Amino acid sequence: MKNVIIKIVGLILMVVSFIAYVAKADAFPIASENLVPWSVWFTIAVLVNMVVWFPVMKLVSFSIGIIWFYAFIAGLMPDTSTASGTLESLDWDDPEGVAEIGEGIFNTKGQCAACHTLDTSAPKGRCPDLSDIGAIAASRQPGVSSKQYLIESLYEPAKYLVPGYGKIMPEVWKNPIALTQLEIEAVIAFLQSKGGDIDPTPFDEPINRADADTTTVALEPLLTGEIEKGKEVFIDTACVSCHAVQGVENPQAGDENVDFEVVTAPELSDVAAVYEMRYIEESILLPHKEILPGYGKVTITAQGIIYDGTLVSQDEEKIVVKTKADDGTETEHTIRLSDIDEEPITDLSNLLEKGYFTITITPAGSDTPISGEIVDEDADTVTVKVGEETQIVSKTDVKKQMTLIDYSDVETVGEHVSGTRDDAEIVMIVDGVEESFDPFDIQDVITAFAKGRKLYERSPMPDNFPDLLSVKDLANLLAFLSSLTGATATEETTTEDVGEVISE
Repeated sequence: MKNVIIKIVGLILMVVSFIAYVAKADAFPIASENLVPWSVWFTIAVLVNMVVWFPVMKLVSFSIGIIWFYAFIAGLMPDTSTASGTLESLDWDDPEGVAEIGEGIFNTKGQCAACHTLDTSAPKGRCPDLSDIGAIAASRQPGVSSKQYLIESLYEPAKYLVPGYGKIMPEVWKNPIALTQLEIEAVIAFLQSKGGDIDPTPFDEPINRADADTTTVALEPLLTGEIEKGKEVFIDTACVSCHAVQGVENPQAGDENVDFEVVTAPELSDVAAVYEMRYIEESILLPHKEILPGYGKVTITAQGIIYDGTLVSQDEEKIVVKTKADDGTETEHTIRLSDIDEEPITDLSNLLEKGYFTITITPAGSDTPISGEIVDEDADTVTVKVGEETQIVSKTDVKKQMTLIDYSDVETVGEHVSGTRDDAEIVMIVDGVEESFDPFDIQDVITAFAKGRKLYERSPMPDNFPDLLSVKDLANLLAFLSSLTGATATEETTTEDVGEVISE
């Protein structure tokens, strides 16, 4: 009778303790002291049942114990499952553990690693390298802390653009990535750990998820077409000569083409998986609008030396330009932005669009020029950062500078007062003295409203595709490019697939 009671009590204890453990009930018998958690009671019950019960029940108890053991071990592991937004809490007593969770999100659900690198020696990615972002973020924007900079960069990625990079990062809190606030906090902790200290201070999201549209609106392309015909356009118009696509061979590989320069261009095998079709369409029709870092062409003069090559990288202080000699030898040059020579600005409209980043301009009624970084402009004014302050200068109320070059190539620079080459004389103020010049003695006249440093990046891709391609050719080319998603680049894709691919 005694053995029967022990068996029944052991069986009941095993069932009750298992249910209590799964339900996360308080420890027993003294919950406030967290004494004897239900995992211990369950272990005792399993051992008792394995001793007092007959062989079949011993095997059942042992099996249940093994299953529970693995479940117990799994329960000790931090919850890093974010595939469907299931991260429920973060243990800020262990900031390094939070950073590990963030690293997992960075490489999986967040899709950050698709564009960002974490190794300065790795090939350049589509977006800036983040190797030391924990330290760099604190100095990116004056008065903005490292954590605040990262918060705003994740919620509003277009707010702080690193020079040389376009607006391609999605708002990660929106669908389809749809990171929760906890997931974004974990990612920020991971990024801060890269060269900096983790700040566990809670923050309020700078957006209202209840009111905001949480789905990124992907603009559909304006045209649709046939994939196979688009592939023919891709080959016939020599796109394949510069852009590699997995599974597509260049029939003229190795042949010299005198019609255009073959350049190193981005591989397109997964272009549709990374970029929206509207962006791809604009890249064909407006190739200079958004240029992938490392592929833009520049021509600049720095300290009298002309550099004509590829813009490899750019930051707030310097650029790296790669030039190629006639024998094919490539050389990288690091040039400080302050060493780029100033050039005359003859038209003050659209300065930023033309690539000007500094300006020296003299307001009318003043003898002191204003010189600094261009931070903003509109049709009538330009805002210049001078030291730590900004000044707004009228584009119309400025002194006009004139440079006269005689036939001995001697330059005379001064403030223009009156006259042109069509008049009897040109009057300028040179070094504070008004002087008259005979236009007959002048070889060239340069009239400028200001001087400025300019860094204009252009795409090496021809910009005459709107003239070369018919509307149908462009539609077919876009259909082909829409099928290049990496995994399917080499698979046969039918024209029935194009509608679904393009409308994503």
